[in-house]
Amino acid sequence: MRKGIVALILVVVLLLSLCACTKTGKDSTFSIQFIDVGQGDSALVECDGHYMLIDGGETTAGDKVYGVLVDKGIQRLDYLVISHLHTDHYGGLIKALTYASSIGKTLANTDYSDNSRFRSLEHQLAINGTSISVPHVGDKFTLGSAEIEVIDVASEDANDSLVLLITYGDTRFLFTGDIEYWAQTRISDKYQNEKDASFPITLMKLPHHGSYNGALYRFLWTFMPEYVIISVGTGNPYGHPHRETIDMLNSKTWTPKVYRTDQNGDIVVRSDGKTLTVETSR
Repeated sequence: MRKGIVALILVVVLLLSLCACTKTGKDSTFSIQFIDVGQGDSALVECDGHYMLIDGGETTAGDKVYGVLVDKGIQRLDYLVISHLHTDHYGGLIKALTYASSIGKTLANTDYSDNSRFRSLEHQLAINGTSISVPHVGDKFTLGSAEIEVIDVASEDANDSLVLLITYGDTRFLFTGDIEYWAQTRISDKYQNEKDASFPITLMKLPHHGSYNGALYRFLWTFMPEYVIISVGTGNPYGHPHRETIDMLNSKTWTPKVYRTDQNGDIVVRSDGKTLTVETSR
């Protein structure tokens, strides 16, 4: 009997220690740098000394993203994520990845595009010893003590994107690429229950540079983010972010803190697992 009790205690202690390893500790770090790449997307996620680069802006942004990696001395990326194969999301990677010489895994919502710049990207990825893998909805992986879940991987529509939910402690971050009406509707359906309840997150990278569509209202109210990041270029020809989107974010019933790369430059967000702090370059 005594041996059985001792064995049970040891199992409980082991389980508790394993659980503790997945939580944030006093020496843990987490940050996201939303890089001002003009009309495009790029963000560098760091957790406990591990790095994930999400997108790299247009080809003209290559030097900027390259410079961020150089300044931080990041020659290894645990993960490279390409939300979708539009050049304002991957073009800059062709230059940036000449510094980050090692990549653990590269993820995207599809692995093919009939585009000469995409072939240049494939060539650079091969030099880095990696190639694109397409994950499945529900796949999870870790970056330090942060957990990353694949929320959507559609590629039927032009702006369908790889959508990721990052959880660090009690804070959650949603990366949405350029998803539009159907993807936003599909994801809202997934997270809203019969009572139309929300699934609150801490920060959302707003879809498609702040573009407005008829599903955006429900999408935003599904997640009700405390912080919203709009990655967008100054004076872009698309009118991003759309006036309807800005009006929605300024509604009196719910007003998140909004940051825009065209106004704030680089945006650095840090989490202690409970609250966020934000610094901007302008």
